[in-house]
Amino acid sequence: MSIDRIAVRNLALFAYHGVFEGEAEIGQRFYLDVVVEADLLPASAADAVDKTVDYAALVKVVSDAFTEKRQKLLETLADRVAARVFERFPIVSAIEVTIRKPSAPIEAVFDFVEIQIRRQRHG
Repeated sequence: MSIDRIAVRNLALFAYHGVFEGEAEIGQRFYLDVVVEADLLPASAADAVDKTVDYAALVKVVSDAFTEKRQKLLETLADRVAARVFERFPIVSAIEVTIRKPSAPIEAVFDFVEIQIRRQRHG
């Protein structure tokens, strides 16, 4: 079995996540990278989109999971995204989710804060 990767980089999503109530009121833009691992040999051999992880479907699953409910922690959001991708795409064996928050309410000059998780399918 081969382990191949499909990535969506710098997906921009507007949402209302954060610890502070002000973040819930005005919202902000977040940027996500999602990298999935799967055996893509069957898809390439058949030249069939139904045997791979369709980019458009991946973006929809990630976007819906990220925006469906306000959360305080990016960690919670990353876990939700990973779980939904595993539910939707049985061929995905592992996922890495990175979330960047450029407008974190911190009194400092920075490009963004970022969290990253990696999850593997169990079983």
